[in-house]
Amino acid sequence: MRLGASLPIMTFHGWVHGWYRETTGSPLGARNGSFDWPRLMSAALHDTGRRGHILVVDEAQDLPQEFFSLCRVLGMDVIAFADEYQRITSTQSTLDEIEKALGGCGRLEISTNLRNPRPVAELARHFYPGLYHPPLPHRDGRVPVLLRRPEARRPFARWLARYVDDHRKLKIGVVVKRSHEQVELLREIERVRPGLQPQIYIGAAEDKRYKNVDADRPGLRLVNRASVKGLEFDTVIVPDAHLDAGHPSSVDLKMLYYVLATRTRGELYICYSGDQEPRLFSGIPQQTFVRQILPG
Repeated sequence: MRLGASLPIMTFHGWVHGWYRETTGSPLGARNGSFDWPRLMSAALHDTGRRGHILVVDEAQDLPQEFFSLCRVLGMDVIAFADEYQRITSTQSTLDEIEKALGGCGRLEISTNLRNPRPVAELARHFYPGLYHPPLPHRDGRVPVLLRRPEARRPFARWLARYVDDHRKLKIGVVVKRSHEQVELLREIERVRPGLQPQIYIGAAEDKRYKNVDADRPGLRLVNRASVKGLEFDTVIVPDAHLDAGHPSSVDLKMLYYVLATRTRGELYICYSGDQEPRLFSGIPQQTFVRQILPG
């Protein structure tokens, strides 16, 4: 994918593989999905042609420290956009780690929230794992909903279809935990409402139908939690909070729901099935998180 004639946009893995092949003339190969960083560093010591090149990195907190050390060895100028609390797990890089790997750099903090309405940001504060809460935005909106849904997919699929019918111009993201549930939910939606044409993205799928997504098209899009970073929607619906059985004080669990909640520009629905609401949400007041029940 390219922006203009000379600004290539690449994934992290794509950039590293492409750089190594261009530098050494040989493919890098893979090692259980990770990189042989000593091998990459050795190649970087012999590559002086990158000095002064500018590399802009988005979601930099999701990349390992070794990558930024590699950029430093290459002598590249790096602009990194990062939020260390917008991580799915705690295994990536903090801002301090990124700064150290780059050899010390200037840091500009942007605290204004231009995406979320105030009620969503207020709920997200309950999941924020940092010491100091970010300031709340001024834009008003609907209070997020904690929706108890039947375990069966059909009533939930009907509810989704009705929501789409009532909000034809919106981009609606349904963010599920497991890829197979994306497919099953897609099939159920197509049974209850043929012609709705929901979109679906599964990164590991071989079927092109599960990879070709029109980001500008309104309607329903089913995505996996692992793919939701960096995305935003008019409405976000999380259908399976009951699958998260971790302790409510878990930093990883809080960080996950902080990411999920802040994907929306408008409405937020977090759904679960079962008799008890997930422990993570206990204690959140009704004025911050409205409890509703979806009939079976």
